[in-house]
Amino acid sequence: MRYSIAGSRLAGAFAFLLGAIWIYFFIDDLFKALRPTLILPEFLMMALITLPGVFVLIYGISQYVYREETIIDRKSVLWQRHGLSGNREWRELISNYQGVLKEHQYWDEGSDSTSRRSSHMVYFIRLAHPDPGKEIVLYRAESSMLVPPTDWDEKWKRYAERLQLPVLEKTEKGIRSSDVNDLETPLVDKIREGKRKVKTIDPNNAALGLMAKLTCDDGMWLITCYPVWNAWKSVAGVIILTVALSGAYSFELIHPQIFRCFLWFIPVCVLAVGLSIRKQLAHPEQLAIDKSKFYYRYFKRQAGWVVDEIPLHSITNISVKSNPRHFRSAADVVIEAKNKSIRFGWWLPNKTKLRIESLLLSLIAT
Repeated sequence: MRYSIAGSRLAGAFAFLLGAIWIYFFIDDLFKALRPTLILPEFLMMALITLPGVFVLIYGISQYVYREETIIDRKSVLWQRHGLSGNREWRELISNYQGVLKEHQYWDEGSDSTSRRSSHMVYFIRLAHPDPGKEIVLYRAESSMLVPPTDWDEKWKRYAERLQLPVLEKTEKGIRSSDVNDLETPLVDKIREGKRKVKTIDPNNAALGLMAKLTCDDGMWLITCYPVWNAWKSVAGVIILTVALSGAYSFELIHPQIFRCFLWFIPVCVLAVGLSIRKQLAHPEQLAIDKSKFYYRYFKRQAGWVVDEIPLHSITNISVKSNPRHFRSAADVVIEAKNKSIRFGWWLPNKTKLRIESLLLSLIAT
């Protein structure tokens, strides 16, 4: 595999032309400043005026000279760079790389000066190395619609097979490494063979944490998640606003009439937040587990209750990781099968999500 990056010929041509014009207009004045009748400060001033044109001209030339090349074979990675500042190269054995990492990053407007898009998701596949300077980007794609490329997963697996390296993926517990051949192996088999370590948890004494509850109904374990995070943020906002305006009123920074109008507004806010919490408590997301299947139930305003299910023997992975189809950084609890997945609980506290993951793995193992 060979990857090459050359300088921008268009930017180089524009910079070369601009620098040449700049120098042309000021070079005559610079030579005149060399006459003995002129004093040194005038010469220095003309030199300072001319120097920007020289730098722009050098930049234009550098874009025609610059070339970066990466050559990857089954044994090593060779990286070379050629430019006006000199040549650099290094070689690293493939065996020194940790694996092939698949990741995604969301870029807001102005956060990535190299991209022409304002808000988008960037999908990467890279060779991960303990030294960040030796990491190699094998694949990069962007989507303003937050839709992963159709060949993203396949390329990830193909690179790992070709280079005989493990596949890597970011989760809330860190980078997870596995053999590419185990990606579609049932999770039950991986646990049985010792490829996935599981901590045994007694569900009768398990505490999931805030906004989640574990119950048992007729031999079926039921995890109920209450999506009230946004409502609690609204409550906190009302409290902060009340304290701020009360402080401003006590120091006579606002008119008393405005403060009295706000006092009438508080009950309205509290009522709206209360109705929102009541509605969300009436429609929690639920995950049920029996000896053969996982059942996931959630509520849609137009369709009502929706139930999805995955057979236990079809599950290939359970983890807590971010969603490549969403701009939020909060991770989901993800239950993956070969051709489908269940994602839920992004609003839950991180500790609660990790406890749910550990509990589900323990229930599968037992």
